[in-house]
Amino acid sequence: MKHIISINILFFALIIHNVSAKVEWPILKGPYLGQRPPGMTPEIFAPGIITTDASEGCSGWGNHMEYFIFQRWINRKPKLYIMNQINGVWSEPVLLPFGNKYQVGDFTIAPDGKTLVFASNKFLVEIGPEGEGGNIWMVKKTKTGWSEPKHIGLEINTKYHESYPCLTTNGNLYFFSRRPGGYGDSDLYISKFIEGKYQSPVNLGPQLNTQHHEWDTYTAPDESYMIYCSTMPGGMGDDDLYVTFKTDNGSWSKPVHMGKKINSKKSENRPYVSPDGKYLIYASTKSGNRDIYWVDAKIIEELKPKELK
Repeated sequence: MKHIISINILFFALIIHNVSAKVEWPILKGPYLGQRPPGMTPEIFAPGIITTDASEGCSGWGNHMEYFIFQRWINRKPKLYIMNQINGVWSEPVLLPFGNKYQVGDFTIAPDGKTLVFASNKFLVEIGPEGEGGNIWMVKKTKTGWSEPKHIGLEINTKYHESYPCLTTNGNLYFFSRRPGGYGDSDLYISKFIEGKYQSPVNLGPQLNTQHHEWDTYTAPDESYMIYCSTMPGGMGDDDLYVTFKTDNGSWSKPVHMGKKINSKKSENRPYVSPDGKYLIYASTKSGNRDIYWVDAKIIEELKPKELK
């Protein structure tokens, strides 16, 4: 009997030790958080480190790959985490200081590597409590930390839902909106940045927009191609990724479904290409949770129509 009691005491002592002991963070060195780059078949990005049993979504790098930001849902609320590369070693993820206050949702990082544009459900004073969804905000990374976020302006933000903003090198802003007057449930728009000001958004037209949902548009820094998500008929799942290319006359080519390597019977969205142009990163629910995947960005060039090559 005493022997059994001693074993039980030891067992519970081990449980208490394991619960209280901090799990040691692995030493991560080198580019891409020290992960082995994928080939032409998508792989889960940083399993157990970034991609976990929770749901992850948007992600992005500084333009010198010196920091990495990603989105994770905790208790059904999106949280933003940042990891910094210090003397070649990646730090543990920490919450971005403005994330909770501004209810940060989907985001991308601009080509300058210092500007983060994001959607927020924080109601704008100018719009009032009648707002129906997210608006677009901008925050800057400085030498001393992060600036106070500012909304991008009432030329773009409305009482309707605007989200997944993406800036190009020249400052043009691509995003999706559910404002009336479009072709479908949500449409893709561009707001050109001219003489330091954002112009009235222009719908990207019926070549890209349908009577269904189009959203999550990532546009290359030089605007040579765009990857976006659509629920249009002919896809494989809930929403699929498509790519379109800028033609010689400045229009967008007919969108190309990105194929069964990328798309699945589930949901694929939140596309992004690493600043070095080497890897396409996106989110998918094909494994159950929403996970982050990456694949060689050569897959984009392979989908380019022959007449545009």
